Amino acid sequence: MKVNKPLGIAYRFYLHLREKFNPKPEITEEERYAAKITKKIINSPEAFLYYTPISNRYVIKNDSKEIYVLIGNRNITIINHVYSYSIYIENDELYGSIINLFNETLEKKREEIEHEIKDNIQHSLMIISEKLEN
Repeated sequence: MKVNKPLGIAYRFYLHLREKFNPKPEITEEERYAAKITKKIINSPEAFLYYTPISNRYVIKNDSKEIYVLIGNRNITIINHVYSYSIYIENDELYGSIINLFNETLEKKREEIEHEIKDNIQHSLMIISEKLEN
């Protein structure tokens, strides 16, 4: 396959201009605090994590702290019975790190529940087997 050198040069020039005129947005203090709060709530053992694939929204509920966090469309909304803050996360890396942490934590909780279910099934089957032997 023949490589079109002028196209490669034009593409590199485009990338250079894009980086120069469209730099990565700086993370604001509000974004930093919202991300920090969200990550703490996600890592909390009392947190319930919900994902809705149709609306592509993430919900975190922590009853002991009386706080809810809603994530979707690059917005983080932090709610309790006194306040509600909605912070737009412009930085791709920051938003991606929050979503990745949520997904990894949700996956770990799913694995724990499946392991617990399998243990319960094995225990029940063992009891049934013992009853049948007697």
